[in-house]
Amino acid sequence: MSKSINSWFVITSPLAPAYSQPKFNSGKVTEIVGGESVKVLKRSGDWLFVEQEDSYQSWINQFYGCLSNRPFSATHMIVEGGEIPFGTRVKEKKQNIITADGACRKLKQKIKNLDNVASPDQIIPLAIGLLGSPYRWGGKTSFGFDCSGFVQMVCLAAGIILPRDSWQQLEFLKDHIIDEDNARPGDLHFFGKNHKVTHVGFSMGGKGIIHCQGIVKEETFQKGYSNFNEKLEDMYISTHSIRLKFKT
Repeated sequence: MSKSINSWFVITSPLAPAYSQPKFNSGKVTEIVGGESVKVLKRSGDWLFVEQEDSYQSWINQFYGCLSNRPFSATHMIVEGGEIPFGTRVKEKKQNIITADGACRKLKQKIKNLDNVASPDQIIPLAIGLLGSPYRWGGKTSFGFDCSGFVQMVCLAAGIILPRDSWQQLEFLKDHIIDEDNARPGDLHFFGKNHKVTHVGFSMGGKGIIHCQGIVKEETFQKGYSNFNEKLEDMYISTHSIRLKFKT
């Protein structure tokens, strides 16, 4: 029997897989990153139905964190791969970081303030730093991204808030469509079939793209280049401008 609960749940593990139902053999829909605090909407046994910062709702097991009366007071996020995954929320204190499990660690990875203003010029440098990161269904960290999780988390590090899934990202940017040849670095290319979006990546300028498909990699859907991806050309839907949306 589920019951309502008014509380927060803080992720104290590196990440928490999130599911469509309160059981491990249901479909994984996303991940919640270490140090992230989620609102608990209801509870069923050891499972919590939660809402993330981006309004995404899912079920997670209490194994991955702890209940709290308030969110974890993170000040920064990790913005490069390493021992602590990209995207982890931390508190910075005198060249040390404090993670949500209470551990104090020497600062060894790059961090950025969570109060960043939107900075589209930071998108590609941040994305390039994640080249080679593996693909993982529902993934949102450098331990494994899916395509839209990669886009969402890199944008977050650049001070830009985007929805979770690729179709939501297209809807969010629908009024800012541009020609793919005019795309600036950091704009978004969308792909799919029968007008249904199934993939997204950042423009490197024009039809160049950095995206997570197998791994985070650089390719192009412009013929004549050694890293030309014909499948992307066939699946191309549209390109949308981050800078027009955020007026930078």
